[in-house]
Amino acid sequence: MSMPTISFVRLGSCSFSKSKLLNEVLSPSQQHHDFFIHRDMESGNVPREIADGLVEISWYFPAGRENSDLFPVPVVVTNLRGDIESHWLQFSFVTQVSSAVFIVTENIGEREYALLSSLQGSDIKYYFILHCNNGKIKESLGFLNQLAPVLKLDKFHLLMRENTRSNAGFVSKLQSTIGSIRSSTSKIVNLEDLAVTARELGIQVDEDCEECQSARKCTEEITEEIKDVATYKRKTLRCQGDLWKRLVKVEKELCQMKWQGPTSIEDYKSELKEKLWGLCRRQNQCDLTEGMAKFIKGIGHLPSVEKHYFLKWMKFSLGHIARESLSQMQTE
Repeated sequence: MSMPTISFVRLGSCSFSKSKLLNEVLSPSQQHHDFFIHRDMESGNVPREIADGLVEISWYFPAGRENSDLFPVPVVVTNLRGDIESHWLQFSFVTQVSSAVFIVTENIGEREYALLSSLQGSDIKYYFILHCNNGKIKESLGFLNQLAPVLKLDKFHLLMRENTRSNAGFVSKLQSTIGSIRSSTSKIVNLEDLAVTARELGIQVDEDCEECQSARKCTEEITEEIKDVATYKRKTLRCQGDLWKRLVKVEKELCQMKWQGPTSIEDYKSELKEKLWGLCRRQNQCDLTEGMAKFIKGIGHLPSVEKHYFLKWMKFSLGHIARESLSQMQTE
């Protein structure tokens, strides 16, 4: 599913938690959910070992309630751990996949100005969340004014965060800004698009490993034949369908004996059992279809790791086909 992506990154050190702010933005009023781990959580201040440079991702899906939904359509939010100067590759990744990037900072000096100037020519919308926490606010605003023509900034691209106990007003403003981006952007991406961008930047993608790709190929050999779900089930799963329905009906009658009529119990049971065995024989006479043969081969002959990937790909692919079929039926 493709949707807009909004990314949050940090430039320099900050006295407040970007992840905590994100949790507030993604939580409905009067509720709070910790989607991202932050320093103010229990055990959240443990020194990082491998998290720096990690791009976390979360999805917001509306519930269809206009009064309580934060955004009317699904939105992807990514959160880059660490400073962008130290993780420029990951920052390049989020800028290429995002509809907008929010840069959280407390200070923009000559060093930061030079770094941000290198983004000139990018068609990404950049927004700055400037925390007023020191005496360098005038200097920061001066450099932002110089960056305005470079990054195509206007007054709506700057959000000032004051030192106050309550963030409610600022959070509401940030939610409104994200909502306006969502309604104006035409750039939408899905997970496969993210993987393509990662490969272009030289970032290793887990699913590119040999075992995973081999299992995916086996899955595609089966699922690429599914053009129409009902037709495929009728042709490939021959033991199911009409034969299966009739067999279940006979088994049910064998238990309930609803339609016995004047026939004796023993004769009626014998008649039903004969029908049952006849249907089972017809099932047994069905030839193994190509799709079933490929599935059995995947289950029986692939190594354990590939078998695990094979079943995961089958689940993913069949689920995707089922959703598309359901969507088409709902449209019709």
